Amino acid sequence: MGDVHAIEGDLRTGRCVVVNRYTGERTPVAVDPDKITVLDSPAIPGACPLFRHDNDGRGICPVHETWPEVCADYQCWRVLVMDGAGRRGARIMGTRHIAVDDPGLDVVLAPYRERMAGIVDDATWQDVLVDILERAGYRVIQ
Repeated sequence: MGDVHAIEGDLRTGRCVVVNRYTGERTPVAVDPDKITVLDSPAIPGACPLFRHDNDGRGICPVHETWPEVCADYQCWRVLVMDGAGRRGARIMGTRHIAVDDPGLDVVLAPYRERMAGIVDDATWQDVLVDILERAGYRVIQ
């Protein structure tokens, strides 16, 4: 989303505009008052320009309560996987949906698919996936 969308305005005021760099579409968003301090952390390269990490390292969307239409249309990817050159390798949405952008990633994951399918707990599944990806040289942004 960060490749397509940019933020205009002062995030600290709690109001800003998400601008689609390709279409020029402008969507006003309101930052949730209880999440304004999340904006103190830097934006995550390649991710939504609003998505940040909180003090505990969890990914937080500071406009989630207002759920702008641009977000609903785009879908929210909660994990971003970058290859060694900093290009997007994959995205994870929901609990286990992986959209692979790097064909080499399919080769990395192939030997683990059966094992991954047998993991019942979503948090454990993600921990195992992150370990596999990081050992293969990918950077995982959660």
